[in-house]
Amino acid sequence: MRSPDRPERASGAAPETSGFVDGTARTNDAPARRRRASRSLWEACEALLSAGETRSMQLALDRLLEAFECDGVALHALAPSGKLEPWCARGAWQARPGDLRDCLSVPLLRSGERVGTIDLRARAGRAWNAAQLALIRTAAGALGSALGARLELQRLRHEPGRDSVTGLPDARAFHSRLAAELDRLRRHGLMLGVIVLDLDHFAEVNARYSRTIGDEALAEVALVLRLALRESDVLARLGGDEFGVILPEADLGPTRRCAERMRRAVEEHHFARIGRLSLSAGISASPRCGVDTLELIDNADRALTVAKKSGRRRVEAHVPGGAH
Repeated sequence: MRSPDRPERASGAAPETSGFVDGTARTNDAPARRRRASRSLWEACEALLSAGETRSMQLALDRLLEAFECDGVALHALAPSGKLEPWCARGAWQARPGDLRDCLSVPLLRSGERVGTIDLRARAGRAWNAAQLALIRTAAGALGSALGARLELQRLRHEPGRDSVTGLPDARAFHSRLAAELDRLRRHGLMLGVIVLDLDHFAEVNARYSRTIGDEALAEVALVLRLALRESDVLARLGGDEFGVILPEADLGPTRRCAERMRRAVEEHHFARIGRLSLSAGISASPRCGVDTLELIDNADRALTVAKKSGRRRVEAHVPGGAH
């Protein structure tokens, strides 16, 4: 995930007051405040992607309290029944008789569909200012994407053809989908990109932190990668710490750019238990690198081997009869 953009103040606008509008004309370093608020929001989104339920959610809510400088925050998520249900809360978020603090309830959307809401309760005697409202609008998009991806993969973990750790399609489902996409390619003369990626030195994570922590990290990696892709792209866990991606209607150039975006997304993400991770990737594309599943995956695997042997943290391509 990329850090959310900082809200900008219109040119010529009056200086911003510190935090909430409280009748005082005090000014401060508004850009610094926006940076701190944006950083807190970014950390909340990272925490929301973490597999460690209780601790990560408490951290996410603490960061939201900091970002919005409010007294209470609550997240509601869409339940399997289709109803919004309370998921987690922090601070004084429930209304009491005589409590006249400003409140906001903002829908969280993913691909235009509502996946939850965020409820915010302002500090006593203060109202939301323009900068905070801009940040809240940014938060609705960022948190909606993170929450939606998390709920989707949690729901799919126990379905047939899904990996029980990440909720992604498993290797068999990946190969079946790739064969179907190649059949569609042949009928309509389209292109198709394939990425095979592998986490660098991940065996050391399992050895140092335990297999349980390693599985939590893999689930978190799956969310980070999913958020770096289009809805039409297919992300699967091929086994161990190896993932596969199918990019419909993508040639080698767009496939490389997507693989680089995924690589950066993982490297920029802070994993709560283990810190930082990196990955290497091999890419191929049809028809340039083959017209059947075995050719495409074999060429992507060859490219991945080159990436690993060339120092890791890189993307390589293998085109039969051509340059890497």
